[in-house]
Amino acid sequence: MEYLDFSASSSFVAAVDDMWVLNATFLVFYTQAGYCMLEAGVVRAKNAKSIIIKSIIDTAFGSLIFWALGFAFAFGDENNPIIGYNHFFLINYSNLVFFAFQWAFSATSITVVSGSLAERVHINSCLIYTVVMSAIIYPVGAHWIWSKGGWLRRIGTNGIVDFAGGMVVHMVGGCVGLVGTYIVGPRIGRFDPESGKPKPLPGHSITLSTLGAFIIWYGFFGYNTGSTLGISTGRVGIAARAAVNMTISGTASCATTLILIKLFTGKYDVSKSVNGLLGGLVASAANCAMVEQWASFVIGCGASLCYIGSSMLLIKLKIDDPLDSSPIHFTCGIWGALAVGLFATQFDLGQLLRRETNVYGLFYGGGAQQLGVQVLGVICVTAWCVVLSTILFKLMKRFNLLRIDPTRELMGIDMDQHGGPAYPNFQSI
Repeated sequence: MEYLDFSASSSFVAAVDDMWVLNATFLVFYTQAGYCMLEAGVVRAKNAKSIIIKSIIDTAFGSLIFWALGFAFAFGDENNPIIGYNHFFLINYSNLVFFAFQWAFSATSITVVSGSLAERVHINSCLIYTVVMSAIIYPVGAHWIWSKGGWLRRIGTNGIVDFAGGMVVHMVGGCVGLVGTYIVGPRIGRFDPESGKPKPLPGHSITLSTLGAFIIWYGFFGYNTGSTLGISTGRVGIAARAAVNMTISGTASCATTLILIKLFTGKYDVSKSVNGLLGGLVASAANCAMVEQWASFVIGCGASLCYIGSSMLLIKLKIDDPLDSSPIHFTCGIWGALAVGLFATQFDLGQLLRRETNVYGLFYGGGAQQLGVQVLGVICVTAWCVVLSTILFKLMKRFNLLRIDPTRELMGIDMDQHGGPAYPNFQSI
């Protein structure tokens, strides 16, 4: 086999690579606008301002904490297998392009949580979990998987493989959101108090939420192509493969969801199909650079089943996730991470590792080792997030910092905490 040499040959080549990563960073950050619009559209009008200010808090405070602490814990020391401890506030750190790219990923993971907790939590609780996620929960998971010294990165022949954040970004955000929404409890009126059956609480703007989803799709090209960390010496081919596979996975999941919901309900559901699209994009993140196109189609169809199944399970368990954030990000993130161990080809995985490897996808004859490493990573990252987030949300609940009181919840968070409705010339619903 012939493998590519990724070493930069000149300062001009390095500048081109840096510009590639910076442009990807801008795309990734643009998903913040998408998530803001998606979440605002899915909540009721009386809580629109609340979810928007949460997006602002996620971005502003999360960015500052990641600059001060989070990046150092994630990438500050490549010799410590558990956590980094150098370059706080970026002191004595010069690769600002890499920092910017990682900052955009961190911001996304934190934003996922606000969707799960929408319409019933204090604004201060958003500030608290943003700080903890930016400083500890996200950085430690990133260190284990992406830092050269991380223990999951070193385990086995290849180490754990998460190309564009299916585990580090989406699983972490989705898992923390799932724990949070379980602890805070469902919104008032979401389940009938006598029968326990779910009652719809539709959002106020399907237009906003769908626009947000398409913005997120656009931004995903930054995640999955920028993760090559350059475009020189043949990496443009890897980026192109990642972009195509991501598109196939996302659209396959969207189409599958659309068809299945039609079969179940007799109607084409806009919200579910949009969520299916996002689930397929999430499922592609870990594996899009190392699988063939037919595998991306299978991964996308599987993501749809994961999304629909986990969404239905949450309803059965009376867990209220208004945006289905945890089924989209946590469940589909797990599926995408495991798909590496099933579908990764020998050549494509070796190209990413920059060396030959005899351990690759199970379905290609590469054995079960890579799948086992991926399973171990899923278990450990999930356990880390569950333990830390349970402590966090339980403490907030204990000190009455988590949920607003029922009267204010029924009235709407905007009237209570944000000076009035988002649409003052129209009646809030």
